[in-house]
Amino acid sequence: MQTNLLNRCQAILPNIMLVALLLSGKAVAQERWQTDAYIQQSFIKIALEREYKESKHPKLIRWEKPIKVFFKSDMGDAQLQRNLLTIQMQHLAHISGMPISFTPYAKDAGILIIFTSYNTIEDKVRTYIGDPEKIRKALNEAVCLGNFRINKRSEITRAVIIIPVDFAREKARLLDCVVEEITQTLGLPNDSNDVFPSVFNDVSIDTYLSPLDYILLKALYSPHLRPGMTVKQAKAAFPKVLKDLHASGDIDNAASRVQIDSLRSYVGD
Repeated sequence: MQTNLLNRCQAILPNIMLVALLLSGKAVAQERWQTDAYIQQSFIKIALEREYKESKHPKLIRWEKPIKVFFKSDMGDAQLQRNLLTIQMQHLAHISGMPISFTPYAKDAGILIIFTSYNTIEDKVRTYIGDPEKIRKALNEAVCLGNFRINKRSEITRAVIIIPVDFAREKARLLDCVVEEITQTLGLPNDSNDVFPSVFNDVSIDTYLSPLDYILLKALYSPHLRPGMTVKQAKAAFPKVLKDLHASGDIDNAASRVQIDSLRSYVGD
């Protein structure tokens, strides 16, 4: 009897193992945002298209030198704001590999981040960006503002972020502004409702960087890409970018890696 039972168990064991493997395979199946085609499509939309400025010949932009950040606040809890910026900056530096640190001098800064009130936002634009009429559409539509300059080599050399604290709080978007605007000034300037999950999707509920955003940042600062690349050139180079992302495990493990040292972990949401 015992021998027959043992034989039966041995006979069905391979089938049990097969079922377990199939179930395991389903459990680790890739999400849509982890597929190569979707990552490339999302990258082109976010990195090479523009939200408020149409361009017939868009080019890849990014920083090539360490980034210094100047912070100023005339509204709200300045220490809390600085803490939020510090965590977000460290998170972005960790993902992109681009050194990011504070400077007490505006003249030395690559990125200026200004926390202010809604009724002074146009004055801040005049002071730090220029004529408000040149960005009137953004002023009318956006909760917070991000603006950048590039040189002839398509390298980002300066960026300004203006966050109207009272208006952002009214819209429940203060954290969104901190996360999205700083991330965009690294070289992912566009918003698109076709890209999901992402802080760059205006109809999504994402406040913090998503796993896809993590992958897009990794891709942007890949050594296979360079500032000034056209859409055609970026697409041609992207298979090498994807190969590296697969080899490093950044695509498979994006959901967990994006949480490391993140603002979400700090806030506890």
